[in-house]
Amino acid sequence: MNRLIAAAKTEWLKIRKAKIFFISIAAMCLLPCVCGLFLAILQNPESAASGMLAQKAHIMGATDWTSYFGLLNEMMSVGGILIFGFITAWAFGREYSDRTAKDLFAMPIPRSVIVYAKYIALVIWCLLLTVIALVVAVILGLIINPPGFSLSALLNGSGIFIICVLLTVLLITPVSFFASFGKGYLSPLGFIIFTILLGQVAEIAGVGGYCPWNMPAIYAGVAKDTVSAAGYLLFIVLVVLGLGGTLAWWRYADQK
Repeated sequence: MNRLIAAAKTEWLKIRKAKIFFISIAAMCLLPCVCGLFLAILQNPESAASGMLAQKAHIMGATDWTSYFGLLNEMMSVGGILIFGFITAWAFGREYSDRTAKDLFAMPIPRSVIVYAKYIALVIWCLLLTVIALVVAVILGLIINPPGFSLSALLNGSGIFIICVLLTVLLITPVSFFASFGKGYLSPLGFIIFTILLGQVAEIAGVGGYCPWNMPAIYAGVAKDTVSAAGYLLFIVLVVLGLGGTLAWWRYADQK
């Protein structure tokens, strides 16, 4: 346990000192800022600088707190996959790009400890980004002051947002495998783009409930599909396979 804690602290130190840490915060803050911009335009349509921008803002529908959080959750269901996937690709892929993987393989600790430490640091990173985005969203909402504010609306919207984030965080395990298997950034980034396209195709085909990457959007109420027991099973199997594949790759990496 002490080794795991020490390794997790080391991984977190790497993250805090990297430029991508601040870039990820800026990217995550962009989600509530865009939602706040659309809300402000809908409340003051005559002040919109662009007619096209005003038309885009109308995807929110009503200008209340429920619609505001609905758009935030919609953006999170896609933006979270991109942001969390990107930082996962960085956390695992950088070891190969920076040529530090061989040093980690030579360390006198189980390689599974290194993998778990990376996951712990990534989860902390993702949760920190979630808190920042949620705080920014609430502050912007209070400033713009749409109708329908209540403690229950705030808690309900925040609760859905957090669960969407947790579902998205679980989907980082296959990304970590492709980052390890591909020994860099390109393979996991290509995989992330593929999963987003796959989710869209599955929804159009009417089988979105069976696509694990649609799970956050379905829970948020963005996608109209329903998730069956088979859909939940596929989600769990994907997460477990991603975790198991990553652990196995790191265990036998120097033998390949």
